[in-house]
Amino acid sequence: MIDRSFIEKIEEMASPEVVEASEGTFSKTPLYRLNAPVAENLSVCTLSGFATMVSNEKNYYSLPMYVRVTSPTEVDAFGTLRDDTQRENPFRAVANIPIFNFGYWYSIEELIIALKSKFMPTEDRERLIQLLGNITDSENVTTTDDGITQNVNVSAGIQLVGATDVKPIVKLKPYRTFIEVEQPESDFLIRIRKGSAALFEADGGKWKLDAMHSIGEYLREIFKSEGYIIVVE
Repeated sequence: MIDRSFIEKIEEMASPEVVEASEGTFSKTPLYRLNAPVAENLSVCTLSGFATMVSNEKNYYSLPMYVRVTSPTEVDAFGTLRDDTQRENPFRAVANIPIFNFGYWYSIEELIIALKSKFMPTEDRERLIQLLGNITDSENVTTTDDGITQNVNVSAGIQLVGATDVKPIVKLKPYRTFIEVEQPESDFLIRIRKGSAALFEADGGKWKLDAMHSIGEYLREIFKSEGYIIVVE
């Protein structure tokens, strides 16, 4: 028969041993925190769907609820800190945007298709499409660049088709953020060489700040009549 002293000895050995030192209090046994469960994160692809979820279910979470514009393509909803110091993150919106590789050399035809399908209409987009369309079937493209304008000379065989001055910087609006907000316009460097062309980003990333601000303003307008929802960028 096991006596009480034996059980107490086992319980004592199982308890963490605490050591007091000048640097602080230490435990010789690892302790693992048992956290209360949190709701599974639910992801949607539109700002309107995200706003609906937050509005309908905010009272199930610790308030106020913070809506953070994490990036031009992501928004998160967080509850305030709970008593157990956990912060819930129940909702997320992730934009579904087309892929375009800036700095990649596309064939002329591929770039025309991409400009028509992955960029919003602008004057510079239409001019660029027109230029590229004039050289689609050409065999040779030669360029000269004086730092102000790039001269593109297009020829087919030995016949001169045309010479056109192209502004190296064009203003375009690629689809890069949620469709509910205005796509930010920014500068791009266009380069053309034999059989291909490429667009290089030339705004230093300013478009990201513009997009995040637009998302923040859009959500503030939606939530302006809601209580306990704070939008931060």
